[in-house]
Amino acid sequence: MAPMCRVIRTTDRVHLARILRQGAAVATLFAACAIAGAPPVAAQARAGGHVLYQSELVSGSFGYGGRVEFDLGFLVDQLVIGGTYDRVFPECDDCTFWEAGGQVGFYSGQGHIGLGAYFSRFETAGSGDGPGVSDDWTFALVGGVRFPLKGFLMPFLEIRQELGQGFLNSQTIALGILLGPYGGGENPRTPARGAR
Repeated sequence: MAPMCRVIRTTDRVHLARILRQGAAVATLFAACAIAGAPPVAAQARAGGHVLYQSELVSGSFGYGGRVEFDLGFLVDQLVIGGTYDRVFPECDDCTFWEAGGQVGFYSGQGHIGLGAYFSRFETAGSGDGPGVSDDWTFALVGGVRFPLKGFLMPFLEIRQELGQGFLNSQTIALGILLGPYGGGENPRTPARGAR
């Protein structure tokens, strides 16, 4: 009976520590983006969510995530930085996978291209030695299209091709929506001013 109680307490601590780490990662992401976008009025911010499919050649897993991003056109024309958080559901029992990272890119009209760096963690319940944890850093080429609508809605489709994994071996396809002002290209809400 005593060993079972000890295992339950250890498991509870592991779950609590995981929740605190994820909460700290999300809070840090929002704070960093707020600091980066706060000084100039020209920095427009957007936030939203997405669903995703992460593939590895012929198999893959579904998931969901969120993101924030800021236009930094006051530094370099069409420059945007942002952060993402993804939660993926691999096909295994008692395992979890999440990924958090940052992206920097350039937007031209509806298309965008950039680079991203991501920290990921894969956890399994493990055997008698406790949970197994595997951390990894990855880098990816990011590209996609966006469809700014009137108001503050912007649906998007994004593909992240992991670098160093071989062509078509590890990519993430995300489909989602962003809320916030759109600073790229023409602003359809600005009326043309002519002589009266």
